[in-house]
Amino acid sequence: MSAPTIVRNLTFRSNDLGKETTILLAFDADMDGIYRKYMPVVWKVSTFAKSGPYSFTVSYSNDLAFAKAQTGSGNLVSASTYSKLKQGQQTTLTMGKDNLFSFSAPAEGTPNYIKAVNKTGLVQSIAVGFFNPLSPFSPVPALYFNEVGDGSNVTAQWKPVLRIYLESEYKETSVLKGAIDTPAIWTQDLHTLTESTTWDLTRDSGTGRYKLTAGA
Repeated sequence: MSAPTIVRNLTFRSNDLGKETTILLAFDADMDGIYRKYMPVVWKVSTFAKSGPYSFTVSYSNDLAFAKAQTGSGNLVSASTYSKLKQGQQTTLTMGKDNLFSFSAPAEGTPNYIKAVNKTGLVQSIAVGFFNPLSPFSPVPALYFNEVGDGSNVTAQWKPVLRIYLESEYKETSVLKGAIDTPAIWTQDLHTLTESTTWDLTRDSGTGRYKLTAGA
């Protein structure tokens, strides 16, 4: 039996921040094989204004997906063919006689893991993503597996630990080939939060340090 759907809505806001500031959101917590077997993908990039109020909201769900990934200029990754599944399920990617790719219906697999097997006859790039509950027609890529050989599989233990950085060098859906140099200013396991939360970004004008704290 699949796990119930978990939805998380996070609003980030500021008011008279004092300096134009860009933040980056990614699921790049320390996981076995990160930057070696797979790479995280930038979820969201947003710039807060120097003065006045500013806010944006992102939405997450634990409805996960494997997708056949495609890369373009700037190492951007997009998901085309995909399979929706929950932790503990697995799927198989195949290529038909018409050269169209498809994933099989989810089947029971290893508890707490998701797995995709490549049976296309070719090397493939595969992404692990999740669905935005407000836009459930295409998964948001979060992890990227490059050069998955025919007959090989992608196995992931999804950890919804979101980190936020002060970073303006990347675009949304960029593949992070190495760890971001600056330390994260915010780290949260989304499954431990309530459904909707608000977070205030502030800057100390004396030290230049930033904080993200729970808002009212």
